[in-house]
Amino acid sequence: MSCILAVDIGTTSTKGLVVQSDGEVLSSSHRAYITSYPQPGYAEQSADELWNAVKQVIIESGERYRDQISGISFSCAMHSLLVVDEKGNALSPVIIWADTRSAALAKALRTSDEGKRMYITTGTPIHPSSPLCKLAWMKREQPGLFQSAFKLVSIKEYIWFKLVGKWEIDYSLASATGLFDIHQLQWMPEALAFAGIDESKLSKCVSPYHTFTGIEKSLASELTINASVNLIIGGSDGCLANLGSGVMSADELSVTIGTSGAVRTTSRTCKEDQQQRVFNYRLDEDHFIVGGATNNGSVLLSWFSENILKEQPDAPLFVDRAMEIAPGSEGLIFLPYVMGERAPFYNPDACALFFGLAQHHTHAHMMRALLEGICFELRSIVEAVEASTGKASRVIASGGFTGSAGWVQLLADILNKEVSITDSNNASALGAAKIGFRALKMRYDFNDAQRERSFFPTEGNTARYNPYYVLFGELTDVLQDKMDRITALQSGLLPK
Repeated sequence: MSCILAVDIGTTSTKGLVVQSDGEVLSSSHRAYITSYPQPGYAEQSADELWNAVKQVIIESGERYRDQISGISFSCAMHSLLVVDEKGNALSPVIIWADTRSAALAKALRTSDEGKRMYITTGTPIHPSSPLCKLAWMKREQPGLFQSAFKLVSIKEYIWFKLVGKWEIDYSLASATGLFDIHQLQWMPEALAFAGIDESKLSKCVSPYHTFTGIEKSLASELTINASVNLIIGGSDGCLANLGSGVMSADELSVTIGTSGAVRTTSRTCKEDQQQRVFNYRLDEDHFIVGGATNNGSVLLSWFSENILKEQPDAPLFVDRAMEIAPGSEGLIFLPYVMGERAPFYNPDACALFFGLAQHHTHAHMMRALLEGICFELRSIVEAVEASTGKASRVIASGGFTGSAGWVQLLADILNKEVSITDSNNASALGAAKIGFRALKMRYDFNDAQRERSFFPTEGNTARYNPYYVLFGELTDVLQDKMDRITALQSGLLPK
Protein backbone atom coordinates (compact mmCIF):
# COMPACT_ATOMS: atom_id res chain seq x y z
CA MET A 1 0.00 0.00 0.00
CA SER A 2 1.34 3.44 -0.94
CA CYS A 3 2.10 5.87 1.86
CA ILE A 4 2.64 9.54 2.52
CA LEU A 5 5.47 10.69 4.75
CA ALA A 6 4.02 13.62 6.71
CA VAL A 7 6.66 15.97 8.11
CA ASP A 8 5.42 18.34 10.82
CA ILE A 9 7.90 21.11 11.68
CA GLY A 10 6.78 22.23 15.11
CA THR A 11 7.97 24.63 17.79
CA THR A 12 9.91 22.11 19.87
CA SER A 13 10.53 19.27 17.42
CA THR A 14 9.99 17.95 13.92
CA LYS A 15 7.88 14.80 13.59
CA GLY A 16 7.70 12.37 10.73
CA LEU A 17 4.80 9.95 10.23
CA VAL A 18 4.56 7.31 7.51
CA VAL A 19 0.81 7.11 6.91
CA GLN A 20 -1.14 4.58 4.82
CA SER A 21 -4.23 5.54 2.85
CA ASP A 22 -6.43 3.98 5.54
CA GLY A 23 -4.90 6.34 8.13
CA GLU A 24 -2.74 3.72 9.82
CA VAL A 25 0.58 5.15 11.00
CA LEU A 26 3.34 2.70 10.13
CA SER A 27 6.13 4.57 11.86
CA SER A 28 6.90 7.81 13.63
CA SER A 29 10.08 9.66 14.43
CA HIS A 30 11.00 13.01 15.86
CA ARG A 31 13.96 15.28 16.44
CA ALA A 32 13.91 17.98 19.09
CA TYR A 33 15.66 21.34 19.04
CA ILE A 34 16.01 24.27 21.36
CA THR A 35 14.71 27.82 21.43
CA SER A 36 17.04 30.53 22.67
CA TYR A 37 15.95 33.70 24.43
CA PRO A 38 18.95 36.07 24.07
CA GLN A 39 17.03 39.11 25.33
CA PRO A 40 13.64 39.70 26.97
CA GLY A 41 10.98 39.28 24.29
CA TYR A 42 13.28 37.45 21.88
CA ALA A 43 12.62 33.84 20.82
CA GLU A 44 14.96 32.36 18.22
CA GLN A 45 15.97 29.05 16.68
CA SER A 46 18.74 27.88 14.37
CA ALA A 47 17.71 27.39 10.74
CA ASP A 48 20.41 24.77 10.21
CA GLU A 49 19.34 22.86 13.31
CA LEU A 50 15.76 22.73 12.05
CA TRP A 51 16.93 21.65 8.58
CA ASN A 52 18.99 18.86 10.13
CA ALA A 53 15.96 17.75 12.17
CA VAL A 54 13.84 17.55 9.00
CA LYS A 55 16.55 15.58 7.23
CA GLN A 56 16.84 13.11 10.09
CA VAL A 57 13.12 12.30 10.23
CA ILE A 58 13.08 11.83 6.45
CA ILE A 59 16.16 9.58 6.61
CA GLU A 60 14.66 7.43 9.37
CA SER A 61 11.47 6.93 7.40
CA GLY A 62 13.20 6.50 4.04
CA GLU A 63 15.55 3.80 5.31
CA ARG A 64 12.60 1.59 6.20
CA TYR A 65 9.79 2.57 3.82
CA ARG A 66 11.60 4.02 0.81
CA ASP A 67 9.68 2.08 -1.84
CA GLN A 68 6.28 2.65 -0.20
CA ILE A 69 6.50 6.43 0.16
CA SER A 70 4.74 8.07 -2.79
CA GLY A 71 4.98 11.58 -1.44
CA ILE A 72 6.34 13.76 1.35
CA SER A 73 3.91 16.40 2.60
CA PHE A 74 4.72 19.24 5.00
CA SER A 75 3.12 20.94 7.97
CA CYS A 76 4.84 23.81 9.73
CA ALA A 77 4.40 26.18 12.65
CA MET A 78 3.27 29.66 11.66
CA HIS A 79 4.67 33.19 12.00
CA SER A 80 8.43 32.53 11.71
CA LEU A 81 10.82 34.92 9.95
CA LEU A 82 14.28 34.29 8.54
CA VAL A 83 16.66 36.45 6.47
CA VAL A 84 18.47 34.59 3.66
CA ASP A 85 20.99 35.48 0.97
CA GLU A 86 20.82 34.72 -2.76
CA LYS A 87 22.21 31.21 -2.25
CA GLY A 88 19.66 30.41 0.44
CA ASN A 89 22.06 30.74 3.37
CA ALA A 90 20.57 31.92 6.64
CA LEU A 91 21.76 35.41 7.62
CA SER A 92 19.79 35.53 10.87
CA PRO A 93 18.32 33.21 13.46
CA VAL A 94 14.74 32.07 12.89
CA ILE A 95 12.48 34.48 14.75
CA ILE A 96 9.60 32.26 15.89
CA TRP A 97 5.97 32.98 16.78
CA ALA A 98 6.73 33.49 20.49
CA ASP A 99 8.99 36.48 19.80
CA THR A 100 7.50 39.78 21.03
CA ARG A 101 10.24 42.29 20.21
CA SER A 102 7.85 44.25 17.97
CA ALA A 103 5.25 44.66 20.74
CA ALA A 104 5.19 48.47 20.83
CA LEU A 105 4.90 48.69 17.05
CA ALA A 106 2.12 46.09 16.98
CA LYS A 107 0.08 47.80 19.70
CA ALA A 108 0.18 51.13 17.85
CA LEU A 109 -0.77 49.52 14.52
CA ARG A 110 -3.61 47.46 16.00
CA THR A 111 -5.64 50.52 17.02
CA SER A 112 -5.07 52.45 13.77
CA ASP A 113 -7.36 52.55 10.74
CA GLU A 114 -4.48 51.13 8.70
CA GLY A 115 -4.20 48.16 11.05
CA LYS A 116 -7.94 47.48 10.89
CA ARG A 117 -7.84 47.46 7.08
CA MET A 118 -4.93 45.03 7.15
CA TYR A 119 -6.80 42.73 9.53
CA ILE A 120 -9.90 42.66 7.32
CA THR A 121 -7.85 41.93 4.19
CA THR A 122 -5.29 39.50 5.61
CA GLY A 123 -7.36 37.79 8.30
CA THR A 124 -4.38 38.00 10.66
CA PRO A 125 -4.86 39.89 13.93
CA ILE A 126 -2.18 42.52 14.52
CA HIS A 127 0.29 41.08 17.04
CA PRO A 128 4.08 40.87 17.38
CA SER A 129 3.94 37.19 16.44
CA SER A 130 2.97 38.29 12.92
CA PRO A 131 5.79 38.55 10.34
CA LEU A 132 4.19 41.86 9.28
CA CYS A 133 5.22 43.39 12.62
CA LYS A 134 8.53 41.56 12.78
CA LEU A 135 9.52 42.96 9.38
CA ALA A 136 8.56 46.51 10.25
CA TRP A 137 10.57 46.21 13.48
CA MET A 138 13.59 44.82 11.64
CA LYS A 139 13.51 47.62 9.08
CA ARG A 140 13.63 50.16 11.92
CA GLU A 141 15.92 48.44 14.42
CA GLN A 142 18.20 46.28 12.25
CA PRO A 143 18.46 48.18 8.95
CA GLY A 144 21.75 46.55 7.95
CA LEU A 145 20.33 43.04 8.25
CA PHE A 146 17.07 44.14 6.61
CA GLN A 147 18.85 45.63 3.60
CA SER A 148 21.09 42.57 3.19
CA ALA A 149 18.12 40.25 2.69
CA PHE A 150 17.68 38.54 -0.66
CA LYS A 151 14.51 36.95 0.67
CA LEU A 152 12.53 37.24 3.91
CA VAL A 153 10.98 33.85 4.51
CA SER A 154 9.58 31.35 7.01
CA ILE A 155 11.46 28.27 8.15
CA LYS A 156 9.24 26.15 5.91
CA GLU A 157 10.23 28.17 2.83
CA TYR A 158 13.87 27.76 3.80
CA ILE A 159 13.49 23.98 4.06
CA TRP A 160 11.43 23.81 0.84
CA PHE A 161 14.20 25.73 -0.96
CA LYS A 162 16.80 23.29 0.40
CA LEU A 163 14.75 20.43 -1.07
CA VAL A 164 13.56 21.82 -4.41
CA GLY A 165 15.62 24.95 -5.10
CA LYS A 166 12.60 27.26 -5.41
CA TRP A 167 11.24 30.03 -3.18
CA GLU A 168 7.56 29.11 -2.75
CA ILE A 169 5.03 29.44 0.06
CA ASP A 170 1.62 27.81 0.34
CA TYR A 171 -1.57 29.87 0.73
CA SER A 172 -2.11 28.40 4.20
CA LEU A 173 1.20 29.54 5.66
CA ALA A 174 1.13 32.83 3.73
CA SER A 175 -2.25 33.65 5.25
CA ALA A 176 -0.66 33.77 8.70
CA THR A 177 1.95 36.38 7.78
CA GLY A 178 -0.26 39.48 7.93
CA LEU A 179 0.99 40.25 4.40
CA PHE A 180 -1.36 38.09 2.32
CA ASP A 181 -4.75 39.01 0.86
CA ILE A 182 -6.83 35.96 1.79
CA HIS A 183 -9.59 36.99 -0.61
CA GLN A 184 -7.47 37.51 -3.73
CA LEU A 185 -4.81 34.90 -2.83
CA GLN A 186 -1.95 37.32 -3.40
CA TRP A 187 0.35 39.59 -1.39
CA MET A 188 -1.37 42.74 -0.07
CA PRO A 189 0.30 45.96 -1.36
CA GLU A 190 -0.61 48.08 1.68
CA ALA A 191 0.81 45.50 4.09
CA LEU A 192 4.00 45.19 2.03
CA ALA A 193 4.39 48.98 2.07
CA PHE A 194 4.03 49.05 5.85
CA ALA A 195 6.66 46.32 6.17
CA GLY A 196 8.95 48.23 3.81
CA ILE A 197 9.29 45.52 1.15
CA ASP A 198 8.00 44.55 -2.26
CA GLU A 199 7.04 41.15 -3.67
CA SER A 200 10.58 40.47 -4.86
CA LYS A 201 11.59 39.89 -1.23
CA LEU A 202 8.92 37.22 -0.77
CA SER A 203 8.23 33.78 -2.16
CA LYS A 204 5.76 32.85 -4.86
CA CYS A 205 2.35 31.91 -3.41
CA VAL A 206 1.10 28.45 -4.40
CA SER A 207 -1.68 26.03 -3.51
CA PRO A 208 -1.17 23.69 -0.52
CA TYR A 209 -1.54 20.90 -3.10
CA HIS A 210 1.42 22.21 -5.10
CA THR A 211 3.71 19.29 -5.93
CA PHE A 212 7.33 19.07 -6.99
CA THR A 213 8.93 16.01 -8.55
CA GLY A 214 12.58 15.68 -9.46
CA ILE A 215 14.66 16.10 -6.35
CA GLU A 216 18.41 16.00 -7.05
CA LYS A 217 19.75 12.46 -6.98
CA SER A 218 22.55 13.29 -4.56
CA LEU A 219 20.09 14.79 -2.08
CA ALA A 220 17.69 11.87 -2.54
CA SER A 221 20.54 9.49 -1.78
CA GLU A 222 21.45 11.45 1.35
CA LEU A 223 17.82 11.37 2.49
CA THR A 224 17.45 7.65 1.59
CA ILE A 225 14.40 8.35 -0.59
CA ASN A 226 13.68 7.73 -4.26
CA ALA A 227 14.54 10.65 -6.53
CA SER A 228 11.11 10.23 -8.13
CA VAL A 229 9.24 10.87 -4.87
CA ASN A 230 6.66 13.68 -4.94
CA LEU A 231 7.08 16.60 -2.55
CA ILE A 232 3.82 18.32 -1.54
CA ILE A 233 4.18 21.75 0.03
CA GLY A 234 1.23 21.30 2.41
CA GLY A 235 0.04 23.93 4.88
CA SER A 236 0.32 25.43 8.34
CA ASP A 237 0.15 23.30 11.45
CA GLY A 238 -2.95 24.98 12.90
CA CYS A 239 -5.01 24.63 9.73
CA LEU A 240 -3.85 21.07 9.14
CA ALA A 241 -4.73 20.14 12.72
CA ASN A 242 -8.38 20.76 11.85
CA LEU A 243 -8.13 18.61 8.75
CA GLY A 244 -6.23 15.89 10.60
CA SER A 245 -8.79 15.85 13.43
CA GLY A 246 -11.66 15.65 10.96
CA VAL A 247 -13.06 19.00 12.16
CA MET A 248 -14.41 20.23 8.85
CA SER A 249 -17.86 21.38 10.01
CA ALA A 250 -18.81 24.69 11.63
CA ASP A 251 -20.77 22.65 14.18
CA GLU A 252 -17.52 21.42 15.74
CA LEU A 253 -14.56 23.14 17.31
CA SER A 254 -11.00 21.94 17.42
CA VAL A 255 -9.10 22.72 20.61
CA THR A 256 -5.39 22.01 20.66
CA ILE A 257 -3.16 22.37 23.67
CA GLY A 258 0.50 21.82 23.02
CA THR A 259 3.26 24.26 23.91
CA SER A 260 0.69 26.94 23.12
CA GLY A 261 -3.01 26.42 22.42
CA ALA A 262 -5.67 27.21 19.85
CA VAL A 263 -9.39 27.07 19.15
CA ARG A 264 -10.45 26.63 15.52
CA THR A 265 -13.39 25.80 13.34
CA THR A 266 -13.77 25.40 9.57
CA SER A 267 -15.83 27.62 7.29
CA ARG A 268 -16.42 28.03 3.59
CA THR A 269 -16.46 31.81 4.07
CA CYS A 270 -14.33 34.35 5.90
CA LYS A 271 -15.81 35.41 9.26
CA GLU A 272 -14.82 38.98 10.02
CA ASP A 273 -14.77 40.17 13.62
CA GLN A 274 -14.97 43.94 14.17
CA GLN A 275 -13.19 43.48 17.51
CA GLN A 276 -10.27 41.74 15.74
CA ARG A 277 -10.40 38.79 18.15
CA VAL A 278 -10.28 35.90 15.67
CA PHE A 279 -8.08 34.94 12.76
CA ASN A 280 -9.19 33.77 9.33
CA TYR A 281 -6.48 31.59 7.79
CA ARG A 282 -6.67 29.62 4.58
CA LEU A 283 -6.58 25.84 4.73
CA ASP A 284 -6.80 25.72 0.94
CA GLU A 285 -8.63 27.47 -1.88
CA ASP A 286 -12.05 26.42 -0.55
CA HIS A 287 -11.79 26.48 3.25
CA PHE A 288 -11.05 29.05 5.93
CA ILE A 289 -9.93 28.14 9.42
CA VAL A 290 -11.47 30.59 11.89
CA GLY A 291 -10.14 30.75 15.42
CA GLY A 292 -7.84 32.20 18.00
CA ALA A 293 -4.58 31.17 19.62
CA THR A 294 -3.20 31.47 23.13
CA ASN A 295 0.50 31.71 23.91
CA ASN A 296 -0.01 29.84 27.16
CA GLY A 297 -0.47 26.08 26.92
CA SER A 298 1.57 23.27 28.41
CA VAL A 299 4.62 25.54 28.40
CA LEU A 300 3.23 26.86 31.70
CA LEU A 301 3.49 23.44 33.32
CA SER A 302 7.17 23.38 32.44
CA TRP A 303 7.62 26.98 33.64
CA PHE A 304 5.96 26.27 37.00
CA SER A 305 7.77 22.97 37.50
CA GLU A 306 11.21 24.37 36.74
CA ASN A 307 10.93 27.77 38.42
CA ILE A 308 8.50 27.26 41.32
CA LEU A 309 8.67 23.56 42.16
CA LYS A 310 12.36 23.32 41.18
CA GLU A 311 11.86 19.92 39.55
CA GLN A 312 11.88 18.38 36.10
CA PRO A 313 8.62 18.83 34.16
CA ASP A 314 6.32 15.81 34.17
CA ALA A 315 2.96 16.84 32.72
CA PRO A 316 0.93 13.73 33.69
CA LEU A 317 2.21 13.87 37.28
CA PHE A 318 1.56 17.63 37.38
CA VAL A 319 -2.08 17.09 36.38
CA ASP A 320 -2.53 14.24 38.86
CA ARG A 321 -1.25 16.38 41.72
CA ALA A 322 -3.46 19.30 40.68
CA MET A 323 -6.55 17.11 40.51
CA GLU A 324 -6.21 16.35 44.23
CA ILE A 325 -7.60 19.85 44.82
CA ALA A 326 -11.33 20.57 44.47
CA PRO A 327 -12.67 22.53 41.46
CA GLY A 328 -12.13 26.24 41.93
CA SER A 329 -8.81 25.72 43.71
CA GLU A 330 -10.46 26.80 46.98
CA GLY A 331 -10.82 30.39 45.85
CA LEU A 332 -7.62 30.83 43.81
CA ILE A 333 -7.67 32.22 40.26
CA PHE A 334 -4.71 32.29 37.88
CA LEU A 335 -4.44 34.66 34.94
CA PRO A 336 -2.16 32.54 32.73
CA TYR A 337 -0.47 35.25 30.66
CA VAL A 338 3.13 34.30 31.47
CA MET A 339 4.03 34.54 27.77
CA GLY A 340 1.91 37.60 26.98
CA GLU A 341 -1.26 36.82 25.07
CA ARG A 342 -2.82 36.63 21.66
CA ALA A 343 -6.56 35.89 21.43
CA PRO A 344 -8.92 37.29 22.31
CA PHE A 345 -7.37 40.63 23.37
CA TYR A 346 -3.90 40.50 21.72
CA ASN A 347 -1.75 42.18 24.35
CA PRO A 348 1.91 41.13 24.23
CA ASP A 349 2.39 42.96 27.56
CA ALA A 350 -0.20 40.83 29.36
CA CYS A 351 1.26 39.15 32.43
CA ALA A 352 0.29 36.46 34.89
CA LEU A 353 -1.33 36.75 38.31
CA PHE A 354 -2.43 34.49 41.15
CA PHE A 355 -5.50 36.23 42.61
CA GLY A 356 -6.96 35.29 45.96
CA LEU A 357 -3.78 33.68 47.26
CA ALA A 358 -4.22 32.94 50.97
CA GLN A 359 -2.44 31.03 53.70
CA HIS A 360 -4.36 27.82 53.10
CA HIS A 361 -3.15 27.60 49.49
CA THR A 362 -0.34 25.20 48.63
CA HIS A 363 1.65 24.36 45.52
CA ALA A 364 -1.09 21.90 44.57
CA HIS A 365 -3.71 24.68 44.70
CA MET A 366 -1.54 26.82 42.44
CA MET A 367 -1.11 23.92 40.04
CA ARG A 368 -4.88 23.35 39.88
CA ALA A 369 -5.47 27.10 39.38
CA LEU A 370 -2.89 27.12 36.59
CA LEU A 371 -4.73 24.40 34.67
CA GLU A 372 -8.07 26.10 35.29
CA GLY A 373 -6.62 29.42 34.10
CA ILE A 374 -5.51 27.88 30.81
CA CYS A 375 -9.01 26.45 30.33
CA PHE A 376 -10.70 29.74 31.28
CA GLU A 377 -8.60 31.48 28.64
CA LEU A 378 -9.60 28.85 26.07
CA ARG A 379 -13.26 29.40 26.99
CA SER A 380 -12.85 33.13 26.29
CA ILE A 381 -11.47 32.25 22.85
CA VAL A 382 -14.29 29.76 22.23
CA GLU A 383 -16.84 32.48 22.99
CA ALA A 384 -15.10 34.91 20.61
CA VAL A 385 -15.05 32.32 17.81
CA GLU A 386 -18.67 31.33 18.37
CA ALA A 387 -19.69 35.00 18.20
CA SER A 388 -18.49 34.93 14.58
CA THR A 389 -19.40 31.40 13.51
CA GLY A 390 -22.29 30.30 15.74
CA LYS A 391 -22.52 27.81 18.58
CA ALA A 392 -20.69 24.52 18.24
CA SER A 393 -22.14 21.36 19.68
CA ARG A 394 -18.91 19.69 20.67
CA VAL A 395 -15.17 19.97 20.79
CA ILE A 396 -12.53 17.72 19.24
CA ALA A 397 -9.36 17.91 21.29
CA SER A 398 -5.80 17.25 20.19
CA GLY A 399 -2.31 17.91 21.43
CA GLY A 400 -0.23 16.55 24.24
CA PHE A 401 -2.76 17.47 26.93
CA THR A 402 -5.10 14.73 25.73
CA GLY A 403 -2.81 12.23 27.45
CA SER A 404 -4.14 13.47 30.81
CA ALA A 405 -7.78 12.51 31.28
CA GLY A 406 -8.13 14.86 34.23
CA TRP A 407 -7.16 17.88 32.13
CA VAL A 408 -9.55 16.93 29.32
CA GLN A 409 -12.38 16.51 31.86
CA LEU A 410 -11.52 19.92 33.31
CA LEU A 411 -11.85 21.46 29.84
CA ALA A 412 -15.23 19.78 29.29
CA ASP A 413 -16.47 21.11 32.63
CA ILE A 414 -15.31 24.69 32.02
CA LEU A 415 -16.57 24.81 28.42
CA ASN A 416 -19.78 22.95 29.30
CA LYS A 417 -19.40 20.94 26.12
CA GLU A 418 -18.71 17.36 25.10
CA VAL A 419 -15.00 17.00 24.42
CA SER A 420 -13.83 14.07 22.28
CA ILE A 421 -10.21 13.10 21.83
CA THR A 422 -8.50 11.33 18.99
CA ASP A 423 -6.32 8.27 19.41
CA SER A 424 -3.41 10.31 18.07
CA ASN A 425 -1.57 13.42 19.19
CA ASN A 426 -0.44 14.05 15.61
CA ALA A 427 -3.37 15.94 14.11
CA SER A 428 -1.22 18.37 12.09
CA ALA A 429 0.86 15.57 10.60
CA LEU A 430 -2.26 13.58 9.73
CA GLY A 431 -3.67 16.69 8.06
CA ALA A 432 -0.48 16.97 6.01
CA ALA A 433 -0.88 13.32 5.00
CA LYS A 434 -4.43 14.00 3.79
CA ILE A 435 -3.19 16.96 1.74
CA GLY A 436 -0.55 14.67 0.25
CA PHE A 437 -3.05 12.00 -0.78
CA ARG A 438 -5.34 14.64 -2.29
CA ALA A 439 -2.51 16.31 -4.19
CA LEU A 440 -1.49 12.98 -5.73
CA LYS A 441 -5.13 12.09 -6.44
CA MET A 442 -4.78 8.94 -4.35
CA ARG A 443 -7.85 7.55 -2.62
CA TYR A 444 -7.72 7.55 1.15
CA ASP A 445 -10.17 6.81 3.93
CA PHE A 446 -9.07 7.83 7.40
CA ASN A 447 -11.46 6.71 10.10
CA ASP A 448 -11.96 10.05 11.80
CA ALA A 449 -14.43 8.37 14.14
CA GLN A 450 -11.40 6.90 15.90
CA ARG A 451 -11.44 10.03 18.01
CA GLU A 452 -13.82 8.31 20.31
CA ARG A 453 -13.21 8.82 23.85
CA SER A 454 -15.68 11.43 24.92
CA PHE A 455 -15.77 13.50 28.09
CA PHE A 456 -19.03 15.11 29.18
CA PRO A 457 -19.42 18.00 31.62
CA THR A 458 -19.64 16.77 35.20
CA GLU A 459 -22.95 17.68 36.76
CA GLY A 460 -22.59 20.75 38.91
CA ASN A 461 -19.00 21.57 37.96
CA THR A 462 -19.80 24.05 35.19
CA ALA A 463 -22.04 26.02 37.55
CA ARG A 464 -19.26 25.92 40.13
CA TYR A 465 -16.76 27.31 37.64
CA ASN A 466 -18.98 30.07 36.19
CA PRO A 467 -18.44 32.71 38.93
CA TYR A 468 -14.70 32.06 38.77
CA TYR A 469 -14.77 32.49 35.00
CA VAL A 470 -16.70 35.78 35.28
CA LEU A 471 -14.15 37.09 37.78
CA PHE A 472 -11.33 35.81 35.54
CA GLY A 473 -12.67 37.94 32.68
CA GLU A 474 -13.23 41.00 34.87
CA LEU A 475 -9.69 40.80 36.25
CA THR A 476 -8.25 40.48 32.76
CA ASP A 477 -10.18 43.53 31.55
CA VAL A 478 -9.50 45.82 34.51
CA LEU A 479 -5.80 44.97 34.69
CA GLN A 480 -4.88 45.60 31.05
CA ASP A 481 -3.35 49.02 31.66
CA LYS A 482 -1.72 47.79 34.89
CA MET A 483 -0.15 44.95 32.90
CA ASP A 484 1.27 47.47 30.44
CA ARG A 485 2.75 49.48 33.30
CA ILE A 486 4.38 46.57 35.11
CA THR A 487 5.81 45.28 31.84
CA ALA A 488 7.30 48.72 31.22
CA LEU A 489 8.81 48.66 34.70
CA GLN A 490 10.26 45.23 34.03
CA SER A 491 11.75 46.50 30.80
CA GLY A 492 13.29 49.51 32.50
CA LEU A 493 11.15 51.99 30.56
CA LEU A 494 9.80 53.69 33.68
CA PRO A 495 11.62 54.86 36.84
CA LYS A 496 11.91 52.07 39.37
